[in-house]
Amino acid sequence: MSLRSILSTFGRKPAPARPDTPSVHATSRCKLYGHPEFQIRVSNSAVPVEDISFLLQFFEQRVARGEKFRGGESLQVGWMFTMLEEGPAGFLRVLEPDMQVVPVRFVDSVDNTLMQLRNQKDVVESLSPSIAPDFPSLRQSAVVHVNYQEARRILLTRNDPVNAADSGWWLSDLDDEARLEDPARFMKTSLYQLGVHRPDLIQFLAVPAGLQVAVDGARISVLGPVQEVQQIPGSYLSELNKARQSAVSAGRSSAG
Repeated sequence: MSLRSILSTFGRKPAPARPDTPSVHATSRCKLYGHPEFQIRVSNSAVPVEDISFLLQFFEQRVARGEKFRGGESLQVGWMFTMLEEGPAGFLRVLEPDMQVVPVRFVDSVDNTLMQLRNQKDVVESLSPSIAPDFPSLRQSAVVHVNYQEARRILLTRNDPVNAADSGWWLSDLDDEARLEDPARFMKTSLYQLGVHRPDLIQFLAVPAGLQVAVDGARISVLGPVQEVQQIPGSYLSELNKARQSAVSAGRSSAG
């Protein structure tokens, strides 16, 4: 069973808050197939309990269908590129990029893996009619405007990838409109580096090809080939827009 096929069970019900201390969790059924159990560390108390269970189930299902894993190998979860390390008592410890530095530095955590998976899935599920998320890999490339780190008005366009190394993502700076057709104003980078420099944009990266995401002040919109894609009232993206609009309004009131 693939990650996409079990996403319907991911994050359905609200979970009780967990203590704000690191917690270690492990699979329990991999040994039935003569395979080491997986061990994960969660430090972010915002990660729901059912999301942790989802990840453990994902590992168990991969093993149940005959896949074998060992230390030093990689494993993609959503868009995240994780590494496996042989840990104590025969466990396979799951490491993730810290999303802080380039080149990649792996840490004993799955906080980014779970939070970014949830956010990316929630963005796509905010759209009507419904579509499935299309997770890239953070190892893939994207084309970005030279000002991508500072740009405030952004258009993210996802095209069909030209090869396996390409994510299809293209980032334009809407404040440089006069030069949007100038190739010298764009460069290629990895999705990982884009995520390090612009963590606010990671949540949009599972939007499938053929769509665009416009981030313009207080408004985030998803655009289709013909018109804007509707956002479901009360959905993650709808509520995110409300929060952004409230923040902008509050800022204007303070300035007044």
